[in-house]
Amino acid sequence: MNKVIVIIANAIRQTEFENNTFIAGGFVRDKIMGKKSNDLDIVVSLPNGGIKLAQFLFKKGFSSRPVIFHRFGTAQVVITGHKIEFVMTRKESYRDKSRKPDVIQGTITEDIYRRDFTINSLIMNIMNGHIQDISGMGIADIKAKIIRATSEPNIIFEEDPLRMLRAIRFAVQLDFIIEKSTMNGIIRNAKMIENISRERIRDELIKILVSPAPASGIKILVQTGIMQYIIPEIVLLDGVQQNKYHDKDVLGHTLQVLQNIHDDIILRLSALLHDISKPQTKTIDAKGIHFYRHEVAGAKRARKILTNLKFSKETIDKVVKLIKHHMRLKSFGDTLKDFSDVAVRRLIFQMGSELEPLLSLIHADNISHSKVYCMPEQIPNLKKRLVSNVQKINENKLPVTGRDIMLHFEMSEGKNIGKILNKAHEIWLMHPLWNQTEILKEIKLEEELWKKKK
Repeated sequence: MNKVIVIIANAIRQTEFENNTFIAGGFVRDKIMGKKSNDLDIVVSLPNGGIKLAQFLFKKGFSSRPVIFHRFGTAQVVITGHKIEFVMTRKESYRDKSRKPDVIQGTITEDIYRRDFTINSLIMNIMNGHIQDISGMGIADIKAKIIRATSEPNIIFEEDPLRMLRAIRFAVQLDFIIEKSTMNGIIRNAKMIENISRERIRDELIKILVSPAPASGIKILVQTGIMQYIIPEIVLLDGVQQNKYHDKDVLGHTLQVLQNIHDDIILRLSALLHDISKPQTKTIDAKGIHFYRHEVAGAKRARKILTNLKFSKETIDKVVKLIKHHMRLKSFGDTLKDFSDVAVRRLIFQMGSELEPLLSLIHADNISHSKVYCMPEQIPNLKKRLVSNVQKINENKLPVTGRDIMLHFEMSEGKNIGKILNKAHEIWLMHPLWNQTEILKEIKLEEELWKKKK
């Protein structure tokens, strides 16, 4: 990115853009923090300055043809493979219930105070690298690890409710805390998140979930009231007491699983939603508390939730599959003594490419139970057994086809062919070295025994 800065600086030397062109936002924040950043936003303190500079660089042959957004006074270009946004200094006003601002020319100071947080309000002269802290709090808040609105929080969040999610996202990404008045502003304006598109909410939620502290992010979303307007089912988990296998309520357990699983969005979504239907499936009898088939109900509910948040079909299908199967090993204990090799091979075959993610989810879930019932060795024990069983499956394919069944049993196409093929597959899982003749013979033998019993 330094190469891009040098190109722009050299191009504008001794032009009207010199000393009126600044790098703003995350790049400057990260520079203060000693981090590298590829997020380069340029603000130009001239009328329509962002668009003019983008056009200037294109004409001089330094960038791609600009993509211009006249309503916002912005332009995007590509320089040495990097997408760069140019904006004029501006002030904005938002119509009620609108995310689209009316943009007019403003001073550099007005531009700073229309930005979201002090840590993002620093600007750096592109010519000499001089950093200005116009709010007087940006550098101090970075050093103190504080997220603070640049001006009155109500105004900041009313103008753009997405900033509430950004505040939480920055807090968990950077390990910062949200300043009290800014937090209170989020609480007061939480309902306004309904005015934001589900796609933009989804994108911020993803960033929160794959951050180093996803559990803290979800907890803040619940505490501020925002979660009520994103995934209300999460709020219902709070205070739902569980059985002897747990030492936390459902929300507390969910947050622990979320924090215990690595930062893959499929896994984090699966962890967040794996017990989502426990409140609806909870029953109590003389033996205690039960959540019968909550994984099945949870898989269906997760599909609705993720569809509402505009996740891709591929992501939804993967998450739903993991949730549906996350209880699959629960009754076999830490040693998996009664989990046969046939069951291992069936699991391998049924889960396919989702086997490793499922094992990650189950392990994170296991170690988030109470100490007596946490089963920390269950998945490590299973992985030891996977090697030989995977090898058997990979070395041999099911030697029976639907056509083989039709010819052997003199049957025409129909549902029965599928049923018999499933039976052939079950026999093969038990005897992966058997050939076609042996499997068909076993099917015929079992059918004869069934007919005698009948």
